[in-house]
Amino acid sequence: MKTVVVGTGILGAAIAFRLAEAGCDVLAIGAGGGATECSFGWINASFYLDAHHHRLRREGMAAWRRLGEVPGLDWQGAVSWEHDAAGLEAQAAELEGHGYRVERLGMNALRDRVPGLAVAPELALAFPEEGSVEPASAARALLARAEDAGARLMLGARVEAVTARAGRVTGLRTTWGEVAADAVIVAAGCGAPALVEPHGLALPMLTRPGAMMVSRPVPRVTDTILVAPAREIRQDAAGRILAPGAVSHQGDDAERLDLGPEATAAQAKGAVEALFPGLALDWQRIAIANRPMPGDGRPVIGRAGPEGLFLAVMHSGVTLAAIAGEAVADLIAGGDRFGALLAPYDPRRFAA
Repeated sequence: MKTVVVGTGILGAAIAFRLAEAGCDVLAIGAGGGATECSFGWINASFYLDAHHHRLRREGMAAWRRLGEVPGLDWQGAVSWEHDAAGLEAQAAELEGHGYRVERLGMNALRDRVPGLAVAPELALAFPEEGSVEPASAARALLARAEDAGARLMLGARVEAVTARAGRVTGLRTTWGEVAADAVIVAAGCGAPALVEPHGLALPMLTRPGAMMVSRPVPRVTDTILVAPAREIRQDAAGRILAPGAVSHQGDDAERLDLGPEATAAQAKGAVEALFPGLALDWQRIAIANRPMPGDGRPVIGRAGPEGLFLAVMHSGVTLAAIAGEAVADLIAGGDRFGALLAPYDPRRFAA
């Protein structure tokens, strides 16, 4: 079966790899850019919408571990004090009710964990099973694995339409011409609606622009992901600080950036430097993109429209990329291993 994956970001790369590994004839098509380049890279299940979404995210974390060594993948844990003490206790109790591992850190324990903090609250929560990945590097590595398993890449092409006849996918029309296919997986982020709407799936997307700042290397200030009231930050292996433009980017529902790129970067710089006295940041990169968030805020993954058409669009694509790869490969093979897990996220809930 000739299978085409539309999108070579972290989601498309994970899907292409798992399909190629399963023995499919895979072609991955990507035009470059997109949300992957702007992602914070946090892999977690401490942020979630409901119990079922929490389970999906936990399965996402487990699927990342099954991928083994991936460039930039680090299970360094996360520490949060974004809420007051009562809010943190409520969050901890809810997560523990789901069987999630949570540690409570007092002021001294937090200072031991992150010695350079300017101010330590009386209570923080640690999520030791969480981690991060460098999304762009991971996507390239997964595409390389897919190639090693027999997949082919078509980079720089833009997909204009998915073609179908008699209720079945026949392929794609691209800027480089026609491509025949027995199955098409659309993992094209915010570009997905235009490809599936002609086939009866009115996929609404929220407007959720996001900015990501990456600094030049600085001395080590944290070995864990920090979720502070003023900013989420992490430091990569090279010493670069990563910080989203929004204070709490996972739950950010702003439809536009209130400030221009440089002002947004300056605001983030001030917030991070306030956490660590003496730290002087110089932003090396400011990246802005729309996060691919379906209209009801929930992932979309599964069969869509004519036979052979599948859809995978979600936020957070980083946390869920690995499980999406496994699930799509199973669907293409005709399996139902992930049926219960994926049921709430069926694309056909948006059928016109």
